[in-house]
Amino acid sequence: MPLGNGVGAGRGGDYDRVRPASCPRDTPTRRLEVTISERREFGAALAMTVLVAATMVVVAAATAATVRAGILGSSWSLLTSTSVIALVGALLAGRRPRHPVGWLLLATGVPFLVGQAAEGVARLGLTRTPGGLGTEAALWVANWVYPPALVPLFVLVALTFPDGHLPSRRWQGLAVLATALAVVLAVFGAVGQPTLVLGETTVPNPYAVAALTAVGPAMVAWAGLVLVGCSLAATLSLVLRWRGATRQAQRQIMWVVLALVVLAAAFGVDAAVAFLAPSVYPVVFPIVQLAPVVVPLAIAVAVMKHQLFDIEALVSRALLYVMLTFLLVGGYALAATWAGAVLPGSAGALARVLATAVVAVAFAPLRDGLQRFIGRRLYGDRASPYAAMTRLARQLQQPSAPEQVLATLVTSAAGALRSPYAAIELGDQPAPVVEHGIRPAAGGHLASVELTHAGLSLGRLVVAGRGRVALAPVDLRLLADLALPIGAAVHAVGLSVDLHRSRERMVLTMEEERRRVGRDLHDDLGPRLAAISMQVELARDLTLSDPARAHALLGDLLDQTEIAVQETRRVAHAHRPPALDSLGLVPALESHVAHVAAVPVRFEVPLALPALPAAVEVAAYRIALEAIQNVANHAQAQSCVLHLAHDEHGLTLEVADDGRGIPSIHPIGLGLQSMTERAAELGGALTVQPRPHGPGTMVRAVLPCRARQAPDPAGAGTDPGVAERGRRTR
Repeated sequence: MPLGNGVGAGRGGDYDRVRPASCPRDTPTRRLEVTISERREFGAALAMTVLVAATMVVVAAATAATVRAGILGSSWSLLTSTSVIALVGALLAGRRPRHPVGWLLLATGVPFLVGQAAEGVARLGLTRTPGGLGTEAALWVANWVYPPALVPLFVLVALTFPDGHLPSRRWQGLAVLATALAVVLAVFGAVGQPTLVLGETTVPNPYAVAALTAVGPAMVAWAGLVLVGCSLAATLSLVLRWRGATRQAQRQIMWVVLALVVLAAAFGVDAAVAFLAPSVYPVVFPIVQLAPVVVPLAIAVAVMKHQLFDIEALVSRALLYVMLTFLLVGGYALAATWAGAVLPGSAGALARVLATAVVAVAFAPLRDGLQRFIGRRLYGDRASPYAAMTRLARQLQQPSAPEQVLATLVTSAAGALRSPYAAIELGDQPAPVVEHGIRPAAGGHLASVELTHAGLSLGRLVVAGRGRVALAPVDLRLLADLALPIGAAVHAVGLSVDLHRSRERMVLTMEEERRRVGRDLHDDLGPRLAAISMQVELARDLTLSDPARAHALLGDLLDQTEIAVQETRRVAHAHRPPALDSLGLVPALESHVAHVAAVPVRFEVPLALPALPAAVEVAAYRIALEAIQNVANHAQAQSCVLHLAHDEHGLTLEVADDGRGIPSIHPIGLGLQSMTERAAELGGALTVQPRPHGPGTMVRAVLPCRARQAPDPAGAGTDPGVAERGRRTR
């Protein structure tokens, strides 16, 4: 089926049109338009990310100030983990504000950042102005803000991932209990504690409520134990949700379950070291504080790998600069902190200036390296099509079966574009012949490019967009480039399959022919010859005793022998018409038409037809006779023309009539099927079409062949012109 130029477009079963790679590059290409909603979503996510980054800078500055002052401040590992939690939450909340997971991550990350900033301010205040109002407020915030922030991360995220809803109504009680725990921890931590603690410093709580201080410590302790139980129950809900989820949702859930297991193991190690080896606890604790980072990273992997929330476009725009900012700010903060702690005075200032210069110099190469890494992970090889072509060529060099070659092609195409789905559709087949991944449902973007080779349309290469975002023009150009070697490979696979099938048909035909010949010889000619042999013996015995009877028997034997000879000729003629051997192709056709044809036939053949291979002669002879017979039986024609031509490509046979013509929709009979199969067996083609000039039908067969060295016994002369051999009428 002709697939048309370019590529199909749309969603679900339709396709985005892309120009083939062979077309000029300066042809206008349809570009993706960013909608107003996408711009707003990106702006909201970017604004939230900037706010979180600003909070990180404030916390880092407060921590660096405490270090410069010689005070033990918040752990850099805790700052790292909470910053990642807040950044991932900002990205998700900005892109999908109605989905709770992003806001829950923010509800954990932002309070932790605020708590670390308050802790840094409190440490500085206790050193310089112990009785200041700001110091007391900062110390108060640092004492109660952390525990309530654990509830969203360890309970509510697990309950609502991945679709933003609870697994069922029976889990509503756990969600309400977790929310109540957050309120209890916040209230009793803020106004139910009689003292505020920071390291070894203890001061009275200026905001304590006397009625709550008696039960405050116990309530906080019991709420912490209940929080652990709720966390385990929430993790169990993920496991139960996984059992009834789809395959894609199962993969998403497994990332978060794995992260929670790692986090629980880290907390277990933390508790064990605290009780069993307290001397090494200061070394282990900063490492444990990095453990919470696995949860937002697992969610990010689920988003990027399985297209959850459809935020790939947002991640592609913001992730590079977020990572770059984080690394540069972190590197500068570490360098400045080290310089302030190790090098006092002007030397420290000079060191900080040098650190700033190093960060500035490292910006460009770091940005390029991160951009290549992120681009490769998110978009594949669209920035380096040569790498994709080279990888595909190397994969095709590996020996494999034809089916594996097609699977390699779609896998390579999907990997080059980081697409979740790729398939190859051939001809009129309703389903793809090979697929990689799961085809997106209605609403998902599909792009396809036509696969061609040597001007022959083979099918389509279909690739899905990432999530619900259509492929960008640069992706479509890479897809068109990949279609060139993939088309050649598909053509080669088709030739290999056709060759294999041709060999199978050849072997089956030979075996069937052998069986037929053996059956004819065994069932007819064999018994006949055996009977003749027995009668010859009888005639020999009767020669002396009854000569007359022997003479009559010998006469009957002559008749039977003649019948056996005719039967032998029939078996031989079934393989190859004898007229081809005795006359040649053209005289054999003329002889047959002169005695059998019911419609006048005019021959247009070269005077010098070269010697043809035996298989080509038989095929041309059978096709011509069948086509002439169809003219006599169905065309209602007054005349017919048989045209033969030979060139370097092969033999061309045309049989045209002036009859009623062929209808647009016509059944394929046994004769037409037989002619088509004879041409296909030699690698040729047969077409039936209306006559180019005037009414009627033309059957045209092209049989590839090379002329033999020996001359055709029926050929004469060397004139390449065309001559009419006259009309032969019955």
